[in-house]
Amino acid sequence: MMKKISLLIVVCFFMGFNSYSQRWKLKRYEAIVGIGTLNLFTDLGVSNAESLLGLRLDFTRPNVYFAARYKFSQDFSGKFGLAYGYGHSQDITNVRIEGTDGFQSNTHLIEPSVTAEYYLKKEQRRYRSAAIYNRRGMLNDYSTWAIYLYGGLGGLYYKAVYDFTPRTTDKTKDSGFTLIIPAGVGFKYVYSDKIVFGYELGPRYVFSDYLDGYKPSSSKNNDVYWLTTITLAFKIKTSRRNLPLFLDRGWRRARR
Repeated sequence: MMKKISLLIVVCFFMGFNSYSQRWKLKRYEAIVGIGTLNLFTDLGVSNAESLLGLRLDFTRPNVYFAARYKFSQDFSGKFGLAYGYGHSQDITNVRIEGTDGFQSNTHLIEPSVTAEYYLKKEQRRYRSAAIYNRRGMLNDYSTWAIYLYGGLGGLYYKAVYDFTPRTTDKTKDSGFTLIIPAGVGFKYVYSDKIVFGYELGPRYVFSDYLDGYKPSSSKNNDVYWLTTITLAFKIKTSRRNLPLFLDRGWRRARR
């Protein structure tokens, strides 16, 4: 009799464990907002000797970020993001381009992108052998943090306002649309089953050399910019039809 009871307890435990470990599927969607910084690396810039790998605080400008994430599995997620940033470029000491001393440019950037995320450390619940249940049932014992790599494809609309007179051998273009390749690393701190804090950083390779509005005849490389963003994500309940719950309810009401 005791063996049967013990076996029943073990079976129930593992059934509950497996069911609980799959509860991430109930909140596959996340709505994300964020703020951060933007650094441009263009033909109007500074040398590494005057900065930390080209980064200078007085050249750093803000960005704001909005996104929606969908979790395909515990290892992979997909995300659509929209960022706005304001960048600054300036050749302050005539080190990059001869004859451009003091030239500067300010650029507005709008970036829609689609990226895939691969989790090196999963965002999942972990279990303590002595504390799986409390008085109200199973505990919400989340992993406190996660780390992932991301990469994808995006577009970029840019508009540059520059304060210089280019040389006749150089080219200018103050606005346009181009493709970008975003990549980088992200970190997540799981505050609760509804709220997640995050941090992302990474470069954007740009298929254009006109983010500062200026392309000297000697230029051989396209522009690059970096985004660093602190994010706040809100988890959204998912219906049995794999839709956000609020959309699924609206769809069902519309069919009545």
